[in-house]
Amino acid sequence: MKLKIPPVVIFFFSLGVMFGAYYFIPHWSYSFSYQTLLSRICLALGVLVAFSGIIAFRMKRTTVDPLHPEKASSLVTSGIYQYTRNPMYLGMALVLIGGLIRIGNPLSMSGVIFFIWYLDRYQIRPEEESLIKVFGKEYVSYCEKVGRWL
Repeated sequence: MKLKIPPVVIFFFSLGVMFGAYYFIPHWSYSFSYQTLLSRICLALGVLVAFSGIIAFRMKRTTVDPLHPEKASSLVTSGIYQYTRNPMYLGMALVLIGGLIRIGNPLSMSGVIFFIWYLDRYQIRPEEESLIKVFGKEYVSYCEKVGRWL
């Protein structure tokens, strides 16, 4: 895989875009009842989903290195991986959505959209190609049962 930018860098870049939108155009911000609570729920859920993916990989003793999926030693399909093929990326997206809700600026949505678009196109699809080479039909069958994000 020729990917050069780790997903966590894209996450923090997206977060920067979100906060930049808020700081440069703060008068577009909104607020609503339970905004903080809802944002904290999304943040907590995102962290839980992401760490569930990491823990599942660690339990199977396979790599969590997103730059080298070809080094995967086993295909993880249990636990959180029964519901999403990419819980770590889904978790990061949920954290960004929690941040979006807390920031309360509609322009901050651009950071979330960029994150999901970039990861889907430049991280997840190349990862899937690598995993097909490593696990073959078993991975293809798994992809048919479980969605990329949900």
